[in-house]
Amino acid sequence: MMEDESPLITCSDEYRLLETYCQKRRKPRARPVQSACMYRLEARSGDEQFGDVAEKLTQIVDNGLLDEELLQTVDKRLIVDEGLESDGGVKDVDQDVIDKLVDLLKKSGDNLNERIQSNLELLGYLQRTFSYGLFKKLTEAFITSVVPEYLQSRRKREQIALAFEVTSRLKTLDLHPMNRAMGYGAQYLQEYFAPWVKQHGGWEKAFDEDDDEEVH
Repeated sequence: MMEDESPLITCSDEYRLLETYCQKRRKPRARPVQSACMYRLEARSGDEQFGDVAEKLTQIVDNGLLDEELLQTVDKRLIVDEGLESDGGVKDVDQDVIDKLVDLLKKSGDNLNERIQSNLELLGYLQRTFSYGLFKKLTEAFITSVVPEYLQSRRKREQIALAFEVTSRLKTLDLHPMNRAMGYGAQYLQEYFAPWVKQHGGWEKAFDEDDDEEVH
């Protein structure tokens, strides 16, 4: 598995585009720690190269994908802390936690870190188990909760935008080195979406099309 802090990740277009996206989505709380490669490419990795793509990604997410009215199916698990063990016992803990985290990621917005910090069980779970495997499960569940599987073959741009959004939200958590979620996000984009992006001419061209999604 690719290391989340390796130069192959931190110098990739996906990582640099994620940084630009996060800068657009959030007011920076502190100057991000950058690798030597990031400093060297700073002029090209900001708005000059990826600004338009990042803007289009934010527009896709904000264009009703996470509309509050569509997410008003209130989950009691977010209101009453019932613990992580479901009726089925310990074997269902992982899915229960992932469901809770996906709901928090979708509904909490800028309050995500505070909500996680106030739930000691979720906090402890993330501190113990945050890895690329968990990131992938969360991202896949997040995307599927918004874009059903039967639509995913022709809604790639929406899936990619949601992967950017979930990465930006996980990046706000005070649980791990700041760039770990970014590395996982870049790795996920490379693993699942790089072939589609390449097929459509690269990041700039792939999101420079106004027509409907292709069915392939």
